[in-house]
Amino acid sequence: MPIGRRDLMLAAGVVLATASVPARAQTGAAAEGPSASVSFDDGLAIPIPAKPSLGQGKDRALVLGGGGEYFAAWMLGFMQGLHENGVTYDMPEVIVGTSAGSVVGSTIAGGHLARLTREFEFFGAFPKLLAALVPTPKPNPSQMRAHELCNTATDASVATIQAIGRGAMAARNPSVGKLQDMVVTLTGNLHWPSEIFHATTVDCYSGQRLVVWSASNVHISHAVSASMSLPGIFGPTWIGDRICMDGGMGPSSTHSDLVAGAKRAIVVSLTDGLPGSGPRFSSMPNSILQEIKDLEAAGTKALLIAANPGKVDLVSPEEIAPAMKLGYDRAVQEVDKVRAFWA
Repeated sequence: MPIGRRDLMLAAGVVLATASVPARAQTGAAAEGPSASVSFDDGLAIPIPAKPSLGQGKDRALVLGGGGEYFAAWMLGFMQGLHENGVTYDMPEVIVGTSAGSVVGSTIAGGHLARLTREFEFFGAFPKLLAALVPTPKPNPSQMRAHELCNTATDASVATIQAIGRGAMAARNPSVGKLQDMVVTLTGNLHWPSEIFHATTVDCYSGQRLVVWSASNVHISHAVSASMSLPGIFGPTWIGDRICMDGGMGPSSTHSDLVAGAKRAIVVSLTDGLPGSGPRFSSMPNSILQEIKDLEAAGTKALLIAANPGKVDLVSPEEIAPAMKLGYDRAVQEVDKVRAFWA
């Protein structure tokens, strides 16, 4: 894959090195609770599982999960490999993106996938430049507290997600405005790219899963930055009157329940949730395999593509080039299966 050249807007884009980290949202039970009942009538909160879902009456659905800049790079390499072998990702009728998946998904919806791929190729070729432009000082105590809350969670109850949300709100992080500028720079989306794209995030206060799309009257950069606002790294981000954190703060990195009922869905996940498959940004149980079973039970033919990177630093610039190659090589292996499923 050729290395693209970057312009002066690189400085804005490199914020991804510290910000594009992902995680999950709550289970159906966690969607209920004392705080969930005291909510805004803004149409953003969608319980888990979603009823009705966004997939009803749709043919193809694409679900892209979170996993930091490593997984964003892997997804871009995977899509490049498919494209070069005659399979494209530009046919879905609904796209759901979480954290890193919200960056890639919004870029697909906006028609700028080649642009984002070139940018990541540049980052992969010059990781030391990226690291120099985005220094990573020792986390302050408030950030360490937020990280600890994510790493010690043992369930995905609403109380656990609210506790993580309090840590996210109390962390002294860089300005979210830099993250929003980066989103525009990387994706090329000055406005909401398409009504087919939906970004997931989590209300820090109530613990509810939120879904933001073209009718939500929210700028695309705010929606994506909310989906990427990992506790103790960046954000939280205000969406209307809600303050929001990473869409992966729960058991799901993908929120694939949102497309249940579609004829077919490709779900691209960092891991398959099995032991040794790789890291997550929280220690909450991973629900991805159950999500696939639930999709099938709802009549949706589902194809799970899991990177399963094993031990890897999801936010290291040094991992971008290897991740893109691994994604590309995986696409070459899977292209016939994806073609048969998607065509």
